[in-house]
Amino acid sequence: MPARDPISIVFDLDGTLVDSAPDLHACTNVFLAELDLPALDLRAVTGFIGHGVGPLVEASLQASNRPQSGTKLAKSIARFTEIYAGAPAKYCKPFEGVMDVLRRLQRDGHKMAICTNKAYGLARLVVDAVGLDKYCPVLVGGDSLPQRKPDPAPLYECVRLLGDDFCVYVGDSETDAATAQNADAPFLLHTKGYRKTPVSELYQSANFSDWADFYAKLAQLKL
Repeated sequence: MPARDPISIVFDLDGTLVDSAPDLHACTNVFLAELDLPALDLRAVTGFIGHGVGPLVEASLQASNRPQSGTKLAKSIARFTEIYAGAPAKYCKPFEGVMDVLRRLQRDGHKMAICTNKAYGLARLVVDAVGLDKYCPVLVGGDSLPQRKPDPAPLYECVRLLGDDFCVYVGDSETDAATAQNADAPFLLHTKGYRKTPVSELYQSANFSDWADFYAKLAQLKL
């Protein structure tokens, strides 16, 4: 039996559905090597994830004591995008249990979408490569609208494209929590993503660390 009547559920991508940090880390170090800069460790690069490629590149250059701005930064972002587009899902994979949850949600009639600050083209490459497109036909990227998360507009756009006027949002980061709060949407926090703030300090309706617990958390929401 379904846990509840079918609803619309919108997911963040990086750190929520997939662990993309290894690919972003590898591509960051390829990019830095082209500038004769030393490699950054995985933990450092993971801390830059969540706001899109531009902020990641800018933060990586700052961490390497080679800050850039203006046209030079724009060229660096374009170059990083080329590198990443060439291998967006070499190491990336869904978190354990994600695909089982998506299959069950689809079977139970829930409508699903992905809302990410990653540029649409890059996000589409990742989504298709790991098979999320079979369950989440709607994808809104960081360049799909003039606004980006934590502005609620991308989340509203996902809901509109799903043909609904309400959703539960699922994410892992401070940006996701703020997006849900700004949209006044129920929010399920995946605590094994790329969050830096303590769980207790973030807006949330409930949280989970293991995707095996997701359905129980969803069923408990008072919608």
